[in-house]
Amino acid sequence: MLNSEIVKRLATSVGFDLCGITTPDIITGAADRFDRWLENGYHGDMAWLVRTRDKRLDPRRLLATTRSIIMLGLNYYQPDGGEIPAGCGRVSKYARGKDYHKVAGVKIKNLVYKLSEATSPSDRHDFYWYVDYGALLEREYAERAGLGYIGKNGMLINRRFGSWIFLAEILTSVELEPDDPAVVNHGECGTCRRCIEACPTGAIVADRQIDSRKCISYLTIERPADIPEGLARPMDSLVFGCDICQDVCPHNGRAQVTGHREFEYRKGVGEFLSCEEVLKIETREEFLKFTAGTALTRPGLENLQRNARIVLENQRGQGRS
Repeated sequence: MLNSEIVKRLATSVGFDLCGITTPDIITGAADRFDRWLENGYHGDMAWLVRTRDKRLDPRRLLATTRSIIMLGLNYYQPDGGEIPAGCGRVSKYARGKDYHKVAGVKIKNLVYKLSEATSPSDRHDFYWYVDYGALLEREYAERAGLGYIGKNGMLINRRFGSWIFLAEILTSVELEPDDPAVVNHGECGTCRRCIEACPTGAIVADRQIDSRKCISYLTIERPADIPEGLARPMDSLVFGCDICQDVCPHNGRAQVTGHREFEYRKGVGEFLSCEEVLKIETREEFLKFTAGTALTRPGLENLQRNARIVLENQRGQGRS
C-alpha cells in the first residue's frame, strides 16, 4: 500500500532533493494575497494568471479526485564565475544549464510510474503532474508541505538549499499522511530587508508582494513590449532574468552546489551571453538552435535581442565597450 514514507523514498530514488506532502484544501491567506496582487495589476501582461485564478486557488479544479499533493524540489545552485565580460550579458542561474522543465519532467514521469507500480492492482489512482507551469499556487503549497517558507521576496526558502530550488508537483487521488509545516518548516526573514533594498527597480513592494511590472526577471522574459528607459538602465548587464534578491539573501549562505549535472553551465548557454552574437541571429530557426534545450526560448528572438541592445547601451554608458 502506498504511503507517505514510500512516496518520499521513491522521490529520492529518482533524483529529487526535496519531497513534502500536503492536502488540496484552499489556503485562505494565500488566496487573499493572490487576489490583492491581481487587483493591484502586479501581474503585468501575464493575463493567463487572471484567467486561471479559480484553478490556482483550488487544486481540485485541476483534478477533481485530488486527495493529496506531493511537492517536489530540485537544487540548481551553482556560483557565479566572476565579472561580466564587456559585450556580454549575464543569464540568471536557473537558465544557464538545461531547461529545468525537461529535467524535472523526466524525473517526475519516472516517479509517477513507480508510484503507480506501488499501488494495489485492485486500486486505480489518478496522478496529475506539473513542473512550474501548472495553474497552482505552488510556492504556497510547497510551504504548507514543509519544503520551506516564503520570504519577503516571494521566493521559497529551504533550510538546506536556500531559495535555489525548482518546484514540481503531483496531484493524486491517493490519500497520504500530510507533513506538518510547523514541525519541518523552519526559518523566517525577521527584520531583514536586504532583498527589498537591493532590488534596483523597487519591485518588492510589500511582504510577498512583487510588482512584476518592475521586476527585471519579468521585464527580460515575459514583457512583450519595449522596456521603458527608467527600468532599462537598472537592468545593467542582465540579459535574461535576475538573481539580485536571492544573491543578497542571508539564507542563501548555506547554498550547496547542485549534484544534477544537467544544470551545469556547460550543458546550456552558460553564465554569459555575447550580445553581439544574439543580435546576429536572423531567423527563428537560428534562434531555436541557439537556445535549444534551455529556458532561453521563452522570450522569443525579438525580446532577447531587445535585452541584448539594452545591455550594450548600458555598458556603453558606463564606458565598458
